[in-house]
Amino acid sequence: MLRIIKAVHTAAFAAISGALVVFACEGVRGRHGRLARAAASIGFAESIVFASNNQVCPLTPLAEQLGAASGSVTDIYLPSRVSRRIPLVGGGVLIIGLVAHVATWRRSRER
Repeated sequence: MLRIIKAVHTAAFAAISGALVVFACEGVRGRHGRLARAAASIGFAESIVFASNNQVCPLTPLAEQLGAASGSVTDIYLPSRVSRRIPLVGGGVLIIGLVAHVATWRRSRER
């Protein structure tokens, strides 16, 4: 069961990280289509879940209950110095995407 939790955690991490990058890239390109909206929805939903859960992924306590020494993102085979910075980097990418989208939206309204 612990391996399943780790696999789900890894897949969720990859999907959410990809969505954040897509949202930021679409913002920099000035594209506001469905892809950008879907990526933003994933990114903001993850941020809300993470913040409302005391800044811990909901899978972390579950993995620890099943016997993991640590249920954190380090369980998806990232070095701890990288995993400690994931919220900061992910939040930064989300903010970059948001700023880029707002800037593009404001420029389009000025025309």
